[in-house]
Amino acid sequence: MAEKTLGILGGLGPLATVYFMDLIVKMTEAKKDQDHISMIVLNHAAIPDRTDFILDNSKPNPLPMMIDDAKKLQAAGSDYVVMPCNTAHFFYEQIQRNIEIPMLNIIEETVRFACEKGVKKLGILATKGTVSAGSYQRMCEKFGIEWAVPSLQDEQSLMNIIYNQVKAGKEINITEFLKIVENMKADGCDAVTLGCTELSVINKDFALCREDIIDSLEVLAKRSIELCEKKVKVI
Repeated sequence: MAEKTLGILGGLGPLATVYFMDLIVKMTEAKKDQDHISMIVLNHAAIPDRTDFILDNSKPNPLPMMIDDAKKLQAAGSDYVVMPCNTAHFFYEQIQRNIEIPMLNIIEETVRFACEKGVKKLGILATKGTVSAGSYQRMCEKFGIEWAVPSLQDEQSLMNIIYNQVKAGKEINITEFLKIVENMKADGCDAVTLGCTELSVINKDFALCREDIIDSLEVLAKRSIELCEKKVKVI
């Protein structure tokens, strides 16, 4: 059986990319080095901010650099490409059209996972760019489940946590974050998705381990392991 190689279009941001790689290693059932997935990683932190461009098209466009990176991953021998960044999936179709290998869609995989868990209404915790793009909303409608987004005040708090705390390497206000989760639950959500990979870092750092929190990065890692024909280990 030919070995499958995973190409990671990373740097979106760097901390989430490193955590994604760590998840893949920890979630793979392995007794020796050779049981793990081979990965080719482009941790390209210089790619312009995705939310900035989605909200204001006069800002630097990240798409050309992402397409170039996806082509490099393909040329290097990747069998699949993944982007450990929800917001970047605004550009998913354009990137996929420019390469000949499959590219996993973190948003589609996460909503499918939520449906398999029996979620009827999903709370979307994501960047303003992801919410404005409607990426999760459309995917929820495709799978036939309801969705909700945070209030304007909670959206501002969430953006502060993502950009001024996680991305900036500062102390995270976990009380503020959990309050946003509870507000989504009060709005009738069965579960919330961490629809920004910086929020996945919070999930790791605080070991939340809650059934009502679906971590999109964990979902992507699990699916990547399966596609690369390795066994998934529950962590």
